[in-house]
Amino acid sequence: MRELVSRIILGLFSANETSFNGVAAVLMILEACLSHIVILKVKYTEIDWSTYMQQVECYSNKGILNYTEIGGDTGPVVYPAGHIFAYRILHLLTNSGRNIRWAQHIFQGFYLLNVFMVFRILQKTMRIPPIVLFLVTITGYRIHSIFMLRLFNDPLAMLLFYVAMDRFLEEKWLVGCIFYSLAVSIKMNVLLFAPALFFTLILNNSFLHTFGYLSVCAVIQLYVGSPFLLYDWKSYVQRSFDLGRVFMFKWTVNWRFLPEDLFLDKRFHVALLVGHITVLGLFAWYMWFRRLNGLPSSMYIRVFEGIQTKTGALETYYAFCTANFIGIAFSRSLHYQFYSWYFHQLPFLLFCDYPHVRNVSNIPWKQFFWKVPLLLAIELCWNVYPSTWWSSGLLHICHIIIFWHLISTRSDRPMDSVSYRTLGIIGERQEILDDVMKKHGVPIPRPSYSSDIKDDDELSDDEVKERSEQEEEELEEDNSDEEEEEDVEDSDDEEELETIKEYRIEQKRKRDDKWEENFTDQMKRFNREHKIYCTDDGKQQVYGLSPIDKTKKLELNERLQSLYIQSLAFKSKLQRDIENDEESGSDEELEHSEDDQLEQDETQMPTTSQQANEAEVSDVTDESVEEETESEEGGEDGEGEEAEEAEEGGEQQKRKSKESGKDPKYSAEDSALGEEKIQMIFEKLNGIRHRVTDVTEESNGYVMNQE
Repeated sequence: MRELVSRIILGLFSANETSFNGVAAVLMILEACLSHIVILKVKYTEIDWSTYMQQVECYSNKGILNYTEIGGDTGPVVYPAGHIFAYRILHLLTNSGRNIRWAQHIFQGFYLLNVFMVFRILQKTMRIPPIVLFLVTITGYRIHSIFMLRLFNDPLAMLLFYVAMDRFLEEKWLVGCIFYSLAVSIKMNVLLFAPALFFTLILNNSFLHTFGYLSVCAVIQLYVGSPFLLYDWKSYVQRSFDLGRVFMFKWTVNWRFLPEDLFLDKRFHVALLVGHITVLGLFAWYMWFRRLNGLPSSMYIRVFEGIQTKTGALETYYAFCTANFIGIAFSRSLHYQFYSWYFHQLPFLLFCDYPHVRNVSNIPWKQFFWKVPLLLAIELCWNVYPSTWWSSGLLHICHIIIFWHLISTRSDRPMDSVSYRTLGIIGERQEILDDVMKKHGVPIPRPSYSSDIKDDDELSDDEVKERSEQEEEELEEDNSDEEEEEDVEDSDDEEELETIKEYRIEQKRKRDDKWEENFTDQMKRFNREHKIYCTDDGKQQVYGLSPIDKTKKLELNERLQSLYIQSLAFKSKLQRDIENDEESGSDEELEHSEDDQLEQDETQMPTTSQQANEAEVSDVTDESVEEETESEEGGEDGEGEEAEEAEEGGEQQKRKSKESGKDPKYSAEDSALGEEKIQMIFEKLNGIRHRVTDVTEESNGYVMNQE
């Protein structure tokens, strides 16, 4: 039970795909149920839905194309044309906006799809533990309200952005740019991601492709806004992309602690813009793509050396999230629906430095003790209505803590581990290479020849003919010298070959003599120390040798042992048959003597658990004759090992027989075996011996040839 609990905890607090998918699936089901309960139990609040429907009717019913004349109860339209067309579809699906409940269920689908896309993005980064997914979903009280109780257009724009982000991480740049441009056409806040998108496209694609993708984004904006651009392009640009828009102080969430005069002061707005650009530039310079040695190094390699790279899911998403977070932190005003701009990105910004956990003891509990309260504090700031001085101040404090965390936990660049001395040496060598390239145009200059040597194109016809004759004479002299050297070498080679041949003959004679001597000694030792007896099941076994199993897969020494056993068995049987024929002249006496002998064997012979029968031995004999031609081992080693095993086995068996008080007995079988069978066995043994000798001789000759 304890092990099961530890595995569950490790799965929840370690970045692994299996637990991530399981927790994501459970949370998707919970979110579907929770969002449905919110729609049924929590009262809908009308804020901008009716205004959106009125703006759509100004275009669809009244045919107004002047963007300054399109508006509703809460004010004129201040969004690009994609907002009009998106809510025009919702206008048709909800009975001109009157079926609020059906509109809420549509936004419920938007919310679930948004959560699904966020899960996909976080899974691709492979840095977020599954337990953090609860902070992305369940704790978002304000997010559920923005989606299903307010029906704002901010969630719809962010949904399209997350779809584009998912395509970017899959390196589907064209599809991603299409969805990104559609998101911008609904609300302008998506432009906060534009700097990260620009550098990501350049680093991962060629300049031509990058220009093409950016052109696609621009063409989509022109196409979506074409009805209004063709009618009055100034009014459309002024309203849809109004950078000087003045927000109302009573709706601000982030600057409530400031006086209203300062909040509305343009100098304050300019200061925020300068701060935004400065911090964004510093983050881009020092914080983006650090695992690729940073943005400056990556851009230098891309622009001046033409080398493309792959930024990866973690670095790409980090650049997008930090660019958006900086824009929100320096925003002139934040309204409650703007919380959807970065709610699903905050857990990633806090846990992007999460280590790889391999056991429960390595879980960084301290991170959860301050990061989870920080996220809850941000949630609290966005749920205080109306906003107060302390809620706005607390929100900025939380933003500063996140900035501090991102800077203090930034990843190391690979180039940081290189010493300045090494960088200096590399720089010097690069300067030398650059000088050579400038001087010669190639990294390795061509060799310079003497001035008195002319090229072929500078020679006259007579000079060319004279040079060709000289080259032919030099070639003939070289050939004659080589032939003389070859003759000398041939004579030396013949003498050396004769010496090698004599040496081989002598070595072969010595091996044959040694083989014969060893073979004779081995046979005498086997005849003296190993006797044949029968077991209970009538199979033969050699006293002093261990039984052989798996006779189809035997080594060289084991196959020789089996041949020795077979030859000894045939020899002993033949001798017993001859002796029995001499002692008894009739078949009946022979049968009685055999029965008596078998009874005596059954009472005195030792039992064994493993035996080698005659049929298996004969199969092994045939296989050994066929397969020994491929063996490169010497027969002498096999005989030596077999002899040592025979001696050890014989001594052990003798000791056992003395302790038990029984001696092994012999028994003859019914079939009489002749001298021809024994001769055939010894011929097979000699054949093996000659084949082993030939293999050894070939191997020795090969070694000498190599020498």
